[in-house]
Amino acid sequence: MATTTRRSSVPTPTTAATTPVPAGKPLPRWRLQVLLASCFLITIIIAVRLVDLQVVRSNDLARKARLEIETPTLLAPRRGQISDASGTVLAMDVERQSLFAVPPQVPAARKAEIAVLIAGLTDQPADQILSALRSDRQWVRLARWLEPEVAAQVAELELPGLWLVYEPMRFYPQGISAAQIVGALNLNGEGVSGIEAYYDQLLRGTEGRIEGEFDPNRNPIATSLARTLPPQDGADLQLTIDPFIQQVAERELQQAIDEQNADGGTIIVLDPRSGAILAMANWPFFDPNRWQEYPPEVYGRNPAIGTIYEPGSTFKMVTAAAALSSGVVTTTTTVDDPGWVIRYGQTLRNFDAAPHGPLTLAGMIYYSSNVAALQFNELVGPETFYRVLTRFGFGQPTGVDLAGEESGIVNFYGSAGYSPLTFLTNAYGQGISVTPLQLVQAAGAIANDGVMMRPYVVQQICRNNECVRTEPQVVARPVTPDVARAVREMMVESANHYAPVIWGPRTGNWSDQWLVPGYRVGAKTGTASIPLPGGGYDPVYTIGSVLGIAPVDEPRFVVLVKIDRPKKDTLGVLTAIPVYYNVVEQLLRYAHIPPDRSLVSPGQP
Repeated sequence: MATTTRRSSVPTPTTAATTPVPAGKPLPRWRLQVLLASCFLITIIIAVRLVDLQVVRSNDLARKARLEIETPTLLAPRRGQISDASGTVLAMDVERQSLFAVPPQVPAARKAEIAVLIAGLTDQPADQILSALRSDRQWVRLARWLEPEVAAQVAELELPGLWLVYEPMRFYPQGISAAQIVGALNLNGEGVSGIEAYYDQLLRGTEGRIEGEFDPNRNPIATSLARTLPPQDGADLQLTIDPFIQQVAERELQQAIDEQNADGGTIIVLDPRSGAILAMANWPFFDPNRWQEYPPEVYGRNPAIGTIYEPGSTFKMVTAAAALSSGVVTTTTTVDDPGWVIRYGQTLRNFDAAPHGPLTLAGMIYYSSNVAALQFNELVGPETFYRVLTRFGFGQPTGVDLAGEESGIVNFYGSAGYSPLTFLTNAYGQGISVTPLQLVQAAGAIANDGVMMRPYVVQQICRNNECVRTEPQVVARPVTPDVARAVREMMVESANHYAPVIWGPRTGNWSDQWLVPGYRVGAKTGTASIPLPGGGYDPVYTIGSVLGIAPVDEPRFVVLVKIDRPKKDTLGVLTAIPVYYNVVEQLLRYAHIPPDRSLVSPGQP
């Protein structure tokens, strides 16, 4: 049987015609270059940015990052104490609690109720407290420096959102005593007058701080370390003010003001050997604990350095010193005093127009002769006169370490305000304006044998148990020792001339006698006219004053008593002389200076 083999026939595929694909064109070279340049530029920008962030601005960015998690807490320094020469504290910081609120933590429904409660305890207006509680602030002060019993009552209420925080409060334990010297502190902790203002930066110290790290929810980060920069407390200042002498000055001034219904007054006591101010009393007084209750001219100005006035006849001791320094006038030179003279069309006269005949410089001071004083000025000439005034420091600040000192007004020879008539009236203290301290400094030079010291009130500055004492500073030698001693002798005769004001009513002796029995003291009185704002002088009231040195042989004290507009004694001399006597008599006993029994007049103790 035959095997049949089937053979399949596989058709041969037909090759179809295809369209050829053309080869792609390469990218233009310039496009590749732009792409590479762009990549390179981006790389450079990123690199520069990284260098800027990681190197250039690394510290600044790290600081900003720390600020995101760090909350610094300021540490207030203690303001320095101020004490008198004996160590009695005049100004100090005490801790008092102030009341603050966190308004978001105070329930809205209770804000009115809480405002009324706090107002009743703190004497603050309820609407003001309610406004603070409704504010969108996170921290607001409601009342400052609560009394301890009030703070205790607030704490007992346990009111939500209210916090008691201790804050330093400036306290003046002696109240009105030496207030114009010490000055006051405003609510921002800044000195507004006196020592508090002049030494403000030194007293306030430097703030410290505590820095800690917190998470976004203000929770402390346990692994972080707190950084503490302790505060630097302010320096403590000890003054030259002697508490006994200051008390005497304030008491005598207050009594004179009350008796005369005067507008004001000043008493200064200075040690001429060093320039240390031992007392400086001004009226009206003020209490720096309540300085806001007084007008600015009371708490913000110390009349002893910040008020100028025409010194009147107390200036004649300077006129005498200038005359003797000129070389033209001696202690025996005389001029004739007819009681009045005419100069430049003006009549110039003595206060009572009384004639005194031929007078030396001593006679000019003894009789307080205006006519003799102006004639001595004519002999001296304006150039010499004003040159001596410059050496005495008139027309310029004394440099005392107190805020608010004035320079005075002097129309010097050759200045725009100079006139020959004013030159003559300057001889007896009119037409020239000085501060009380300028006059005391000049008298201090006469007391100190011609050596003038810079006045000062801070005796030493202490910080960190180290103290630096103020060194007395010579600022000028306006006259020679011989001239100074000659003027002091003239002042002794003047003092004895006014002694009957004290002793006449007591002993019946109205002749010249020792003003302070047992001591040679010098004094020159002055009745100063008061310029009016519109020109001319007050026709009724004057300024009565006495400027003196005690004792004259070995001077320890220069004393100025100035009473403004006394109403009973319009000339002021009968007012100022008793005050001067009372102050000086107590000073000499306090200084344990033994009296000389040969210097006691009949009838005196």
